Amino acid sequence: MRHSTLEKSSQTSFCTARALSAMKENDSMVYLDGPRIYACGECRTHLTSHDEIISKSFHGRHGRAYLFDQCVNYTVGTAEDRRLITGLHSVCDIFCKRCKTLIGWTYAKAYEPSQKYKEGKFIIEKINLHMEENSNSYEVNHPAGERRDRWRVRAMGWGSEVSSSVVSSHRVFHPENPEMA
Repeated sequence: MRHSTLEKSSQTSFCTARALSAMKENDSMVYLDGPRIYACGECRTHLTSHDEIISKSFHGRHGRAYLFDQCVNYTVGTAEDRRLITGLHSVCDIFCKRCKTLIGWTYAKAYEPSQKYKEGKFIIEKINLHMEENSNSYEVNHPAGERRDRWRVRAMGWGSEVSSSVVSSHRVFHPENPEMA
């Protein structure tokens, strides 16, 4: 289903407002809502929404990186000048608020006039991201070498009709007695 530009803008504005409000009020973690949330690859703390992506055409120290408009649950290091592919910028490293992993940087100042649009934006390297797709179910990771059909899909809802139908339609592996599956 496609969302209109107005609905998408409204949803992005809501996420941004919620994140900014939470950061002003206290230092607690912000949990984002939406169909696709980018989280820290190390500890799965929510960082930003797919709707906040400005560009996927950036490169970081370890490969591909994304440029985001807004992020949450991060701490900022000290500003330093770095010569990047697009010229000299003043940047601050950003770290996951929970696990303190270096996840990317934010642009404090761009010296080139053509690069001013990056100021206040965030680069997060793809290697440091985990995308959570919000749906009604998720798969339990199974051990290597085990058959997928021996593991069940778990429902996200509590006692909903979806959860009972999803769980009952899959076979469950019983380590004590494989014949019971």
